[in-house]
Amino acid sequence: MSSRAGHGIGVLGMIWAEDKAQVLGAGGKMLWHVPADFKHFKDTTMGSPIIMGRASFLSLGQALPGRRNIVLTGSREFTAPDVEIAHSLEEALELCARTPQVWITGGAKVYREVMELGLADLLVVTQLDMTAMVPPMSTVAYAPVIDPVRWQLDLTRSDENWRPKSGDAAWRVRYYIPR
Repeated sequence: MSSRAGHGIGVLGMIWAEDKAQVLGAGGKMLWHVPADFKHFKDTTMGSPIIMGRASFLSLGQALPGRRNIVLTGSREFTAPDVEIAHSLEEALELCARTPQVWITGGAKVYREVMELGLADLLVVTQLDMTAMVPPMSTVAYAPVIDPVRWQLDLTRSDENWRPKSGDAAWRVRYYIPR
C-alpha cells in the first residue's frame, strides 16, 4: 500500500483510542487503563516512526522504545532525550520521507491538522465501551471527526464485536481507509 496523499511516505496512519463520547483524554492525561489496547498500540507502531505533539510526548514522560520518536513543538528551546524535534507537521513528514509506515499518535491538534490537510492513508481507532470520567475544570481533547464521505470502514480488518474487557473497558479496533 502506498500513499495517495503525496507526502513521500508509504503509509501515513493515525492511531488513537476514544471513549463513547470520542474523548481522547483530559487535562493532558488518558482517562482509562486498557492494557490490551496498550499492547495493540505497541504492536502496531513498533519499528515505525511516530509523530506526536509536545503535550502528548510530555504525558508519556519519555520516548517510546523501539520507535523513532518525532515531537512537534513551536518552541525552539524544547529538547528531550531520544527524540527528534520538528517545528511543523511538514518538517516532521520530511524527516520521514521514503519511510514505508509512519504513525501519528496524538494529540487532538495534530490529528485535526492531518485530517484537514487530507494527509492520512489509514485510521486505526480503538473504541472503548465506556464513558470516561472527566475531572471538573479539565480541558477535554476529542478525537477528530471521521468524515464518511472521505473514509470507509475496512470490514476485512475491523472488529465486529467487542473484545473482552481489559482493565477499565471492553474494546474493539476499527480500521478506516480512504474512499
